[in-house]
Amino acid sequence: MNPFDHVVPMRTEELHHVPPAQSARNRFADAAIPQNPWMAKNDFGSPHQDSWCSESVSLDGPVSDNLLLIKQRNPFGYTPNMVCNSQNQMVGIALDYASSQFWVVVFDENCNLISGTPAGKRTSNTFGGGYFYLDNNDNTIVVQENRIVSYPTANVQPKEGDIYELEPKWESLDIIELVTGSGHGNSLYSALPVWDHNRPNLYWCLIAGNYDYENYPDSTLRNQAWMAVVEINPSDGSTTLISAERLENQWNNNTFAVDAKGAYIVTNGLDSEGACTEGYLWAFGLEGNNITVRWKTLYKNAGYLKPGQKNIGSGTTPTLTILEDGTELVGITDNADPRLNVVVCNRADGSIISETPCFATMRSADEASLIGVGDSFVVENNFGHYPTWPFSQLVPNGPGMALIRINPQNAEQPDEQVWELPDMHFYAMNMLCRGSGIIFAHTCDWSDDISSSKGGMYYISAIDSFNGRVIWNIPLGRGVNYCHEYGGIYFNRNGDLYIGTNRYLIAIKNFRRLVEKP
Repeated sequence: MNPFDHVVPMRTEELHHVPPAQSARNRFADAAIPQNPWMAKNDFGSPHQDSWCSESVSLDGPVSDNLLLIKQRNPFGYTPNMVCNSQNQMVGIALDYASSQFWVVVFDENCNLISGTPAGKRTSNTFGGGYFYLDNNDNTIVVQENRIVSYPTANVQPKEGDIYELEPKWESLDIIELVTGSGHGNSLYSALPVWDHNRPNLYWCLIAGNYDYENYPDSTLRNQAWMAVVEINPSDGSTTLISAERLENQWNNNTFAVDAKGAYIVTNGLDSEGACTEGYLWAFGLEGNNITVRWKTLYKNAGYLKPGQKNIGSGTTPTLTILEDGTELVGITDNADPRLNVVVCNRADGSIISETPCFATMRSADEASLIGVGDSFVVENNFGHYPTWPFSQLVPNGPGMALIRINPQNAEQPDEQVWELPDMHFYAMNMLCRGSGIIFAHTCDWSDDISSSKGGMYYISAIDSFNGRVIWNIPLGRGVNYCHEYGGIYFNRNGDLYIGTNRYLIAIKNFRRLVEKP
């Protein structure tokens, strides 16, 4: 039985009275993330919030005691990733599971859809092709069927009664064919602009490689990963290959982070015996027109596909931070056994500073990127997360969230687990609002009798980043329609919160009653 066979409401609005979301001590209010010159303003330009993939914004978020919950049915499918243009319109990539069709969708601050544009099809079980960002002119830059495409999303005017398509501003050549000489057998996973003020049209291109997960454990590596840089002329889309680096025996299923020195990716990989134990965290640079491997660091790995995961190795996009003394860090999780580690490296040379084990023995895995700001990283447990469409997960995934603090000056103990939430269950990427110190998370509860047949009850939760205290849970609904399988939580320029579930676009807004003047 398809869970969508029953009637679901097109739109609902509910007012929730909750405790104000106030941190006992906000340690992040003064933190700032450097701005990539060719991306939209931090907080709004990337599915990972910024070029450093900090999973944090400078905003407060929905923190008042009266919050308006809007649920708008989304005909274009699941929308895991979003950005926000300067007109306070949300832009996202939606995926229709039934047709494997990606869509660029634009909607207003009240979740009213304005535009829906087909943007290629998913060709494997990964989200490759669904990554995008907003450039410094508020154009949406999408990876689409191995090309990079620009859509004009700076100010999408609504048309009465009509959800319409956008015409591309430009479209690149086939990047796979340009790099590998063949347009088949590999996929362009994501692209981000090179952080160079003097070269505005350069793009890092991550080519995923192809590991045959469908036949696991009898899988094979069909194609290698690549890192490439291309130049695209925005007047006509003409594309020039600047440089490319083949990553031998490696493949990828994550996007990447960029700073002024280069790009950072994490790969899964094969050792000399063909076992999946040799994945790396990489740092690339661009010297003139040549890609350089600045360093690569081997990380620990269980070597097998943990239950509910999409990667044998790390499932996290690298997260960049900087300490008060100027030490630059990059963090991932490694999916090692018997417990995963939060792995933090020095960005200068790739040396490992700390490996912090988290969560239950034989019950830990993570495919949601770390929140990372300053000396702190927040990790969640996704062990046993099965997004098996079209059924809701009927048993709990592994619980847990923890905050890790890093101090490289303490050679004997450079890491400290400050707090842990051992009993909550989390889905996808959670986000920190640095202005308020509140972590907003997508959570689920399976404690009642009908969860095993109807699915769990899904929530948006507000958590104090200082001590892990849960301040409130706002229920979204039960079962697959209300599940946010992967992707993130996003905010507009008012600090309103947005999330896509399998059936809905959802907003949580600070509610302000209009007072009529006498």
